[in-house]
This record gives sequence, structure tokens and C-alpha cells, in this order.
Amino acid sequence: MATIIKRNNKWQVRIRKNNSNQISKTFLKKSIALKWAREIENKIEKNFFEDLSQANSITLGKMLKEYLANVTKNKKSWKSEGYKINKLCKHEISKVSLAKLNPSIILKFRDELCGYLNPSTVNKYIILINVTIKYARHILGIYLPTNPCEFIKRLREPEFKGEVIEPDEEKVLLEKAEHSKAKWLKLVIMLGLDCGIRRGEILKIRREDIDFNKHTVILRETKNGLSRRVGVSKRAMDEINKLPININGKLINCERGDTIDFYWQQLKKWTGINKRFHSTRHTFATRASMNGWSITEISAQGGWKDLKVLKRYTHISAEHLAKKLRYSESK
Repeated sequence: MATIIKRNNKWQVRIRKNNSNQISKTFLKKSIALKWAREIENKIEKNFFEDLSQANSITLGKMLKEYLANVTKNKKSWKSEGYKINKLCKHEISKVSLAKLNPSIILKFRDELCGYLNPSTVNKYIILINVTIKYARHILGIYLPTNPCEFIKRLREPEFKGEVIEPDEEKVLLEKAEHSKAKWLKLVIMLGLDCGIRRGEILKIRREDIDFNKHTVILRETKNGLSRRVGVSKRAMDEINKLPININGKLINCERGDTIDFYWQQLKKWTGINKRFHSTRHTFATRASMNGWSITEISAQGGWKDLKVLKRYTHISAEHLAKKLRYSESK
């Protein structure tokens, strides 16, 4: 039942809802206070009452930090997502309460980001706000009638353009890699080009994971959370046998992906080949497809679970397709 108290010529209504937190609001006129009290009590009786008090008291920034602490920290990609959350928390939008966050505010924020970020990155920021609000509603039980992000259309992203390392570029990269202080750099490139192994997976390989007789290696705790056994090319195995055995048991004496990036950037300067290390995986998938590997085989070797993603990694040239046509016509 509602309690109405007069304070400083104003009328304060207090309503306790099923022994939970009380609802209160102040009015200038008693008649309006009584009317509001009756409406709220009626909604409570019919279970129609929408209590936004909690959503009003929590800002988007506070919820983003809670999402970071409880969800993001458990993800493999927590560093990049954590960086985005910290950037969001410095923006004015983080000061808006969850209850007042609406599609108009988010659209204005999106348009602002479009001024200096590409569409793909902007979409990632909106998705991050979206999942944070979902976390607040579905996990923490904070009442919000709708998720404003559901009304925001994703920006159209430019067509994905993957890079393939050409044979002549590969030759130069491997030759120059021999002069690097990182004696393992040549092997790392081969594992990427020949075997489609990710940078993070290469860092985790231990000598005990390698079967030198069967030319296979077990990749543990991969990007998708599963371990897999893959093949290793002959030239990569030969390079492995040239490397000294590390006391810590790791295949390459390198702890961080940043170190690989440093020597790769150095190699790019030496060769003038301006391509990312991740291009080695694109190159593997493309070459495997052109050499007659099945989609299942490429997926098993490279660890792609989603065939749509795998399709983005294969870049079959028109010249190769023309050659296939000529071959089929000659039969």
C-alpha cells in the first residue's frame, strides 16, 4: 500500500512492492501523487509494473566494467575486447544510465565513430554494447523493456580482401629470414605457409607434441578451445631438426606473439613485401584448394569450424580457373 508524506511543500509517494525495494516519487500536487500511486498499485496487482529504478541507477560504463570483469576476462580474445571496453568507458555514452539509453543515442554514437573508424570496427563497438545490455537483462535480471541496440542496423562492411603470398615473395622471405636474429623465424613462416598453423598455436608447440616419424603435431588449446593433430610438411620438419632443443621444452624460444610480430615487421622492411603474417594462413588454404584438397581436409588441417570463414581464406585466381577449364575441355 502507498504511503504519502508531505515534505517541503511537496508530496512524496512510497510504495513497497512484495517486500522488495520500495518505489518512491515526489510530486508538487497531492492529487497527482494520489493518481500516480493508484496507477502503480494497480500495475503491481496485475504484474504489469515496470520497475526501472535499478536501470536508472546503473550507467552503461559501470555495466561495461562489470561485463569486463565477469565475462570478457574468461575469453581467449579478452585483450582486444578489454581494450574496446576501456575506450567505451572513456566516451560520454558511458555516463548514460541503462534506462535512458535509447536508439537515438546509440545512432548518434555510431555516426560519430564512423568519422574516424571503419565500418567493421564500428559494428564491433555496437555489438559490445548490445551483449553488455543482454548480460544486464538476462543474467543480472535488470529490467529493461527493450534492448535499444536491436533497433540499430549493422553498417555494411567492405568486401573482405585476403592476401596471398606469391611463390617469388615466399622465396625472398625465407632467404632473408635466415639472416634474422630469430633463428626460428624461417620455421614459423613454413608452419604458416605449409601447414596453416596460427601464430598463437605455433607459440604453444612443445617438442613432445611432435611425432617425428609420422610428421604430425598436436596443437593444444587452439583458438576454438579444442586440440587437434595436424600434418607437418617435410621442409618444416627438416627446419625443426636444425633448431636447438630448448630447456623449457618449447619448440621455439619465444614467449609472446608480439615478438613474432617484431621480427616479421623487420622482415617486411628487408624485403619490401608489405603483407601480414596472417597471410600465411590465407596462402595455405588457397594453395591446398588449388592442389585438390577437399574442404574437409583443409578445415581439419587449418582448424576452421565454420565453412563460411574458410571460404574467406581461399582466393582462387581467375587464371587457375581458366587453366582448369582448358584441361577439362581437352579431355
